[in-house]
Amino acid sequence: MTPVTNLQFLINAYDDSQIRFDPAVKRYDVTVPTDCFGALLKLEFAPEFYISIRSDRDAGRFGFESLDPEMGDYIAGTEIPYYKYYGGYIIRLDKRESCFASDLDATVTIDAGSTEHGTDRYEIHIHRDSGKALRDLFREESFYDEEFQITMPYKLYVPGKYDRRKKYPLVICLHGTGEVQEPLDAVLMKTQMATAFAKNSEAGRNECFVLVPKCNVRYDEDDNWTTLNQFVKQRTDSPFWPMPQLKVAWRLIEMLKNEYRIDDRRLYLTGISSGAFGAYVMAMDHPDAFAALVPACGAANPARIGALKHIPLWIFHSADDPVIVTSFTLDPTLAALDHAGISYRVTRYPEKKIFWQSAHFCWERVYKDEELMDWIFAQRIGGLKQVKKKIGIPSGDRKKGHSINDEVRNIAEQAIDAAEIESL
Repeated sequence: MTPVTNLQFLINAYDDSQIRFDPAVKRYDVTVPTDCFGALLKLEFAPEFYISIRSDRDAGRFGFESLDPEMGDYIAGTEIPYYKYYGGYIIRLDKRESCFASDLDATVTIDAGSTEHGTDRYEIHIHRDSGKALRDLFREESFYDEEFQITMPYKLYVPGKYDRRKKYPLVICLHGTGEVQEPLDAVLMKTQMATAFAKNSEAGRNECFVLVPKCNVRYDEDDNWTTLNQFVKQRTDSPFWPMPQLKVAWRLIEMLKNEYRIDDRRLYLTGISSGAFGAYVMAMDHPDAFAALVPACGAANPARIGALKHIPLWIFHSADDPVIVTSFTLDPTLAALDHAGISYRVTRYPEKKIFWQSAHFCWERVYKDEELMDWIFAQRIGGLKQVKKKIGIPSGDRKKGHSINDEVRNIAEQAIDAAEIESL
């Protein structure tokens, strides 16, 4: 008798099972992304069999060097519980910072046994690259702002084949609350928000600079890109006010634009969680600066939504996000965008699609979306606003009935074409 008739190994990053199950095959080898911290095992088996699943690695827990049994973390060799909500067993992969010093390898054993038929054992060997090679592509620097007396550490990826005769896009990545009080390198360890762009760039696809500014605590423990944390603790009336760190990050961007050959028509801004709140605010404060905005599990201030009218926007969120709950964040943001007549793209992952560490961590999937990557780099600022700034042609005031005539429009188009040639 075949005890196990089907076995799926699922991770957040992709829809399909990472193994092709064959009842006759007892060992499977799987490689998962650097920012994969859990796999979902789904089994189908004969009812007379008892299933026991164990791992030879401790589960670990985000941000802690010791295990916390109250959080349901397991130690090596103990039986992994079944999660009814997800219909399977969650194999947690250690995400403590110490485990990123080298590649992680874990073996999961699945025992299917019965008193009558004995026990069959299946093994899944999981390999996770440490990501160190990609992290090493980023330089670590710091930027000091005199007004706020803030020193902002940052990581910067410079294209491996950087040529000062060319101009390059710049991708700005704003991390979430989890990284505020962690080492700067944790942003690159635990998300692929930044390293995914660097990886493609090194391969000659969408060459770009990548900036990861670090929001350090400067004033109190609730420091963040915006007043989100203060709002959660009922210390302010809005989660959308920018904090000094966000303003310093903008000044850092301005400094880098002067230091490197960065194409100011191709600044791309993305952020996760509280970083998405910050990305919305930064884009609203500088609506002519960004060629694309990609917030993941965040929210925008409905009162200022009109500032996003000319920024290509692709929003990501999990339907069952337990941290940034959609009914209070995503849904009002989309309603405000619709009311303002602003076009956008949105990907709302269905319930149970993102499972560990929670549905909040949808960014494990976002930055592996090839369509998104190509969409981002297809965006660029190019139009009458920029031409007006570059060559000093007045655009007219439409509220007073003035408009741009065909002659000026032709000059504008020629200026755009010239700018395209200059950036090659």
